[in-house]
Amino acid sequence: MTNKFKIPFFPFTGVNHHGQSILFGGALLENEKEETFEWLFEHFLKCMFGKYPKTIIADQDKAMGNAIKKVFPKTQQRFCSWHIRKHENEHLRSYVSRYSDFQETHRQWVNSDSIEQFEAILEDMRIKYELESYCWISDMYYQRIHWAKPFLKDIFFAGMTTTGQSESISSFFDGFVNSRTMLNEFVVQYDKAVESRRVAEEDEDFKTMNSRPVLSSVRPIEAKAEESTYRVGQLDVDKKYWRIVTFHSLNQVSVTCSCCMYETNGILCKHSLYVMKKKHVQELPSHYILQRWTLEARYKLGSVSIGLGEINNENGVSAYTLFCVRSNFTKLIEQARDSPSEIQKLNTILISLLDDQVNRKKSMPLENASQSSCMRALQVDMMPQLSIWDPLGPTTTKGRQGLGHYATSSSKRKADESLQET
Repeated sequence: MTNKFKIPFFPFTGVNHHGQSILFGGALLENEKEETFEWLFEHFLKCMFGKYPKTIIADQDKAMGNAIKKVFPKTQQRFCSWHIRKHENEHLRSYVSRYSDFQETHRQWVNSDSIEQFEAILEDMRIKYELESYCWISDMYYQRIHWAKPFLKDIFFAGMTTTGQSESISSFFDGFVNSRTMLNEFVVQYDKAVESRRVAEEDEDFKTMNSRPVLSSVRPIEAKAEESTYRVGQLDVDKKYWRIVTFHSLNQVSVTCSCCMYETNGILCKHSLYVMKKKHVQELPSHYILQRWTLEARYKLGSVSIGLGEINNENGVSAYTLFCVRSNFTKLIEQARDSPSEIQKLNTILISLLDDQVNRKKSMPLENASQSSCMRALQVDMMPQLSIWDPLGPTTTKGRQGLGHYATSSSKRKADESLQET
């Protein structure tokens, strides 16, 4: 994303336990040089308390890739599949026009399930289509560990294969910033956009805590100590594309599939679930429910779960406790709104509780109140005063296009920009 000064904005994005796009942070950069990316990643690492990301998805920018290797040496980098497909259209057009079956063969190569299949198909392509030694496919082959499925099938990516999360994050900045937003305004609006995303996550948390999923099967479990292998696929699809599923229940129910969706996404695939259904497994084994996709992913410190009583301390009430209280209060109103008498009863109780809190505040020692006031004043004084100015002129970038100026796609805004440029 860029503004009218062509300053690139780099967001760090991911997905939460609801599969929603979330924003870990972001930066406005002066340029796209390797040392700039190093500075960016080092400061991001500081903000994350020194915790390295396990995986990172980015485009094929060389400067960014070198910076990732230096700052995140143990992090697995994956190339964005959307950018790869875009480059395919540019570099493979001549082969597609010359050979009618090239596109299908290339698709089989990209979707290979094993390293052996990946290597064999490429060798056939080199002979059949007379691939040049220094063509784009050869270049991608040398970088295969960053994009090819056989080399990434056992690495967890939370279901992400593209930087599309960044692009969807860009869309929620619409309504908060546009191409004419000044940098000092951007900082304020950025916080508002992040807060709106947090509210959306809290809404999903509330729905999860106050609803139950609808089960599609009520069949009893008939566990058998056996190991079986199945080929699973749709009847109208060529069997060579079917998946191999292995099921056994010697000590506990275990299932593996050649598509490796569980290994990369953390969620069992439809092939595994189909076999489990056929084997009359009623309940999903607990070891297939990753904490990463539960509420514990948000309300947990290290390996210790956080309860309402544990997350409060002598310094005050936690944000999570306040969230739960607000959620229960909202739910109570929704339950009573169909009865005027119940609403009146609820209002009487709330007024009584409010009076109790007012009296409690009045009875607090003046000394504590004075200390609290001084502490608040000190906290206000300690807030850093930032002066943010727009640059004197446009910044030169490498030309990678995002979703427009500060990620807006409305026709009206585009018309305003073109009018401003003329």
